[in-house]
Amino acid sequence: MRRYTISINGSDHEVDVEEVTANTFRVAIAGQNVDVRLRDHQDLAQAMITPEMEVADNIPLPTPPRPETVPVPTAPTAAPTARPRAAAPAGGGAASGVNTLTAPMPGVVLTVSAQPGQSVKRGDPLLVLEAMKMKNELKATRDGVIAQVPAEVGAQVGFGDPLVVFE
Repeated sequence: MRRYTISINGSDHEVDVEEVTANTFRVAIAGQNVDVRLRDHQDLAQAMITPEMEVADNIPLPTPPRPETVPVPTAPTAAPTARPRAAAPAGGGAASGVNTLTAPMPGVVLTVSAQPGQSVKRGDPLLVLEAMKMKNELKATRDGVIAQVPAEVGAQVGFGDPLVVFE
């Protein structure tokens, strides 16, 4: 069960959400229980959610070190072994907008089932991204034809990196 505190028109409410099945939830708000069935959802990877932070006046915030005070290493260090990153789409610039499925979080591409020229329907699986030891199946956000698949199996991707480009 998860408990959320939400603010509606300046009034705070506690909401308890319990997953009964994969698409059925029991929601409790203000002492009333409501069974909710999920009929559809959209992954809004492009949406940026920024939490608000309240800071008391008497608590000092830490200040980041100034660049000139950061110690500079004097001896060369071995470069860490890195996994390959997903290549940017051809055409010079990074793809963006509704024609591109981007990484919703940093991770490693485990499988890629999308191929250029393939027709897909909204909800069709395109690839699996492993993040924090969890496998996340990323699905087509719309109907269309795949133009490019910059993501490669084994590639380390960052938040917002292009994974699949639609025509």
